[in-house]
Amino acid sequence: MSQHVLDEFSADTASLPRARFLGLITGLYGDVLQGWVLDTQNPGQRLIVEVYVDGASVAIARADLFETSATDGDQFNGFAVQLRRSWLNQACHISVKIANEPVYLAGDITLPAPFGNEPDLVASQVWHTGGLGIAGWAWDTQAPHQRITICVREGGKQVAKAECNQHSQALAYRDSSDHGFVIQLPWTFADGNPHVLTVETESGEPLAGSPITLCCWPEGIEGLLRQLNPQDDDALVEMIHAVSKEQSLRLPKSAGWHLYPQWFDAFQKKLSFTAPEVVKRIGVLLLTEGDSDLEAISLRSIPENTATYTIAHGHPDNLKQALTQLLESGCEQIVPMLAGDHLATNALPLLSTLLGDSHAWCYSDCDTDSPEGERSHPWFKPAWDLDLYIGADIFSPGCILSRQIILDALESIPEEAGSELDWHLFFAAVVFISKKFNADVRHLTSVLYHRHSNRHKSPELAPLDKRRQKAISWLCDSIDPGATVTPVPAYPSLLRAHWPLPETLPKVTLIVPTRDQVALLSTCIDGLLHKTDYPHVEIIVVDNQSSDPATLAYLNSLPEAGVKVLPHPYPFNYATINNCAVAHANGDLIALVNNDIEIIDPNWLGEMVSQLRPGVGAVGAKLLWPNGMVQHAGVVVGVNGLAAHTGNTWNDTDAGYLAFNQITRRQSAVTAACLLTSKDTYLAIGGLDEQAFPVAFNDVDFCMRLNEQGLALIWTPFARLIHAESASRGKDLSPEKRARAMREQNYFIERWTARGWLDSFYHPALSHDYLSGPFGGLALPPLERDKPSPAGRSSPRLHA
Repeated sequence: MSQHVLDEFSADTASLPRARFLGLITGLYGDVLQGWVLDTQNPGQRLIVEVYVDGASVAIARADLFETSATDGDQFNGFAVQLRRSWLNQACHISVKIANEPVYLAGDITLPAPFGNEPDLVASQVWHTGGLGIAGWAWDTQAPHQRITICVREGGKQVAKAECNQHSQALAYRDSSDHGFVIQLPWTFADGNPHVLTVETESGEPLAGSPITLCCWPEGIEGLLRQLNPQDDDALVEMIHAVSKEQSLRLPKSAGWHLYPQWFDAFQKKLSFTAPEVVKRIGVLLLTEGDSDLEAISLRSIPENTATYTIAHGHPDNLKQALTQLLESGCEQIVPMLAGDHLATNALPLLSTLLGDSHAWCYSDCDTDSPEGERSHPWFKPAWDLDLYIGADIFSPGCILSRQIILDALESIPEEAGSELDWHLFFAAVVFISKKFNADVRHLTSVLYHRHSNRHKSPELAPLDKRRQKAISWLCDSIDPGATVTPVPAYPSLLRAHWPLPETLPKVTLIVPTRDQVALLSTCIDGLLHKTDYPHVEIIVVDNQSSDPATLAYLNSLPEAGVKVLPHPYPFNYATINNCAVAHANGDLIALVNNDIEIIDPNWLGEMVSQLRPGVGAVGAKLLWPNGMVQHAGVVVGVNGLAAHTGNTWNDTDAGYLAFNQITRRQSAVTAACLLTSKDTYLAIGGLDEQAFPVAFNDVDFCMRLNEQGLALIWTPFARLIHAESASRGKDLSPEKRARAMREQNYFIERWTARGWLDSFYHPALSHDYLSGPFGGLALPPLERDKPSPAGRSSPRLHA
């Protein structure tokens, strides 16, 4: 295609020189639209372009990539925009407009677009991630399942090479997102001199955004260490060395999981505990099948003080006699251990002190012995969570039980269990008593228990245990008669509780805000009407200033299908839109549903209703990107002082950290893209905050206020939906939107996290920065729970 001069289209630009704007849509490569645009009067300005598909605005992008066909200026005026397949499947026309200018680029595309004559037809993008890091993605539009190899060259000399086989969030809308790459350049490039690097395919085709110019000095952690040449072999220095090698990928306050041995040596092994005086008689329940070597490993970690500690051996399938022995010997606290596991130094006195007189039981964190003798596979646990325990028992390793809860648990076990008492039924009885009497369960956030190397490294790797399934079935039925338990199909060692629905099904009002985007809306409404099994629903669509004729025609047709359409002709305020709709709702329950939700599981709503049990304030669903990657698996509060979705690096079928991606569990917050609560609860806490959070953080703030009322937030992986986040609203890129977003962030930090509040359901040893994301690494250093929470409550390094 040849270069075109853009024409002005209104009186507003009639006085401008006709050749002020230059630009062109250069082509559609698979689902990536590329082109360039330049303001000749201000060639250094990077213009913003807006992409239209059949007249509807679908995306915006900044034209700041290197583009060889942009002959004027410095050539960093290109753009590359990935378009969703669903937008293109039925589309007829693509155009691009300069944002805030009535000027369209030449080169409109009529679909279906024929392949161009370019030799490789590679869709790509590359960018400088800071420091010595380069990242991007590339894929062959004619062979999308193949992996492209890219090369980085300086002056014709190859300096780095990588295969495009990593997940890239930039490709979240594609069927396959594993076409990304990350390259860390050699340290020799941090010499203070400018380096011009070309990034291209092996056949010499440059990637969009190449060449890249960088100029780096030997700064940061690694630069400092290279100058100091430290002689000290202290574990902390070794930890810094290891982290510095990853500084382009993670902020210095987090480290990769593979660095856990060094992290443990730096922050746990040498942590100076003052061993308190033991005033309680402690019993150790050693669960053993008779292996003397394994028993010896455990016994060596128990202090040799027969006046304070009593040890009893019991088989995991029959431990009643051992428990009776410990109780009759006067033990006031009991620590169960599996033979082969061992305790950290001072673990018993620390656990004993933590338990105190007012708590039912407590637990600590644990990890696993590696064959090489290093620490590995840490289990950094959240606050006590009954639902998570039902899915997998990560809590009992490293726990201590009070005498009273053991006595109460033994009394609660049904007579039909017989004289033999297996470990799973016993601990399920402890959990039942904890639930029945709302007992105080505490968590010491330190690694005090080390599991033997032959243990399964994560809960989903354990074999199916019918005894545990039977015990959990008894527990759930005791809590709510009629509840049943089944293994998770893909991970049979994990369990799922099926809580019974009320005999009279409550009516659920589904609230769907929308503005134009008829394709998204129609998919959502069709799913709610025809692909959702729950029979008692009311649907309210809130129309916020739609103007697209096709959308208006569709909205006019909805009442015939029994869908209410509520006009909201005011500026966009997500909180106000939903609050107004709740005022018109007739349902007992309220479900907030984005218009870009697609139903893939007919039982999604029934599952969420069943989870809205007594004491639960709201329920969130598992939301997936169209390519099957997880978009929402709960929300962690406190990441960079704000909040972040869990699971963005997990596939739908991945287990996730400690199998969290496959287990129903409590969270501090869930997203309003699909959130279920009761109408009474919604109104009682004042709904979404319209003033402080008109667009963002209103759902997290809503959940935090539920937490303050003592109500739980439940996330379930068994309500699965597709969600294209912000596909309708778009991103916050205009100055006004950016200013509003900053205000909302500041309000959230001031209200919730500025005074040291930390998420109880996210361990303080885990990364709290956006680059690694929740569960993406280890905190440097681990955070301390020793500051007051916003509500004035104490938040020590204990989970209560």
